[in-house]
Amino acid sequence: MPTPSLRARTGAAALALLLAGCASVGRFLEEALRERPAAPIDRMTTASDARIDSAGHLAGSFVGEGTSRAVHLLSSDSALIAELVRRYAPRRTADPWDALSKAGIIRIPLRTAKEDAARGPLVQVGRVGTPEGRTGVVATSLVVRSGRCGWRGSQAELVVEEPVRSRGPELRGPVIGSLVTARTERAPDGFIEREPLPPPDSALVVLLVDRTRRAMDSSLAHQHPAVDARPLAHHPVEINTLGDVDAGDVTAFHVGDGRVRYAVSLRERRVQAGARDTLVAAGVMVWDEEGAWQQFVFRPTYLAMRGGRLFPYRSGRPFFWRRLGPVSDFGFDRDNLWMEQVDVRDGTVLWGIVQPGDNVVVAAAEMDGPCR
Repeated sequence: MPTPSLRARTGAAALALLLAGCASVGRFLEEALRERPAAPIDRMTTASDARIDSAGHLAGSFVGEGTSRAVHLLSSDSALIAELVRRYAPRRTADPWDALSKAGIIRIPLRTAKEDAARGPLVQVGRVGTPEGRTGVVATSLVVRSGRCGWRGSQAELVVEEPVRSRGPELRGPVIGSLVTARTERAPDGFIEREPLPPPDSALVVLLVDRTRRAMDSSLAHQHPAVDARPLAHHPVEINTLGDVDAGDVTAFHVGDGRVRYAVSLRERRVQAGARDTLVAAGVMVWDEEGAWQQFVFRPTYLAMRGGRLFPYRSGRPFFWRRLGPVSDFGFDRDNLWMEQVDVRDGTVLWGIVQPGDNVVVAAAEMDGPCR
């Protein structure tokens, strides 16, 4: 039989190497582009991207609530509040917290693009996202309020209104607000309806809560290997109520590209053999219906329960989360998660917005507690 030439053998070897290399590159790209759950976070804070830029524009993200009259966008970002008082209070001050404490409330005038920048910040373009959809808004007033503990508990409140429209739901309930700067002034965006999602049926709710319970207990066992804590047997969990203990919230939300996932907040008692304290496991997770996607939003934590009250457990984080609900995003076909965070040390309550795709706290404001 004829022997293959050296050139033929070399070409075949090169082709084999090329095909193997292409397959490796393909597997690498597939792995690199595969969606992965974001790392869990420990808590919400009031720091945000809200700011006054160099041109005097008020920009950034706010959490809030819509009422029958207007939408109230709120921030407890101390850097923003200090800058508002320092630059726009009726009397200039080197200590904004002292000035705000003495005044209690300071009204900050808003200006148009044609007015003097010293008058107040310019709110150029505003948008809000709600459970019903998203729309453009116009700002009507801005005030800052003092807290009882210096900077703690202080709050900036921007009232915005939607331009008159003939259809669509009123902007009530939880909202996320975004203020952006534009090179030219333009009219606010029109209303874009959010595609409604049916709530999960009872069987799926039971399944989601059970998955969350198992995943949280596994994570907590790793965090606290010396603790032998188990769920109460045959004890029901209230779903989507105002309960804090043995309660949970389950809600569907849009991920994008037509996909739907489910957010679960769980606060459930655990018993320890021979121990004095009852424990409460708390955390927030995201699942898909099949259970292939598992994501911690907040890293699970233990709380201690004595006499019906909750306390921090040892040196653990003293928070739990409740009242989950989806609100529409702005530039993407996805939802953010609106929720409350409760600090059991003093009852401080934050309203906050989390983007679950990246586990990023978009905005938060302190709404209740000893400093409010």
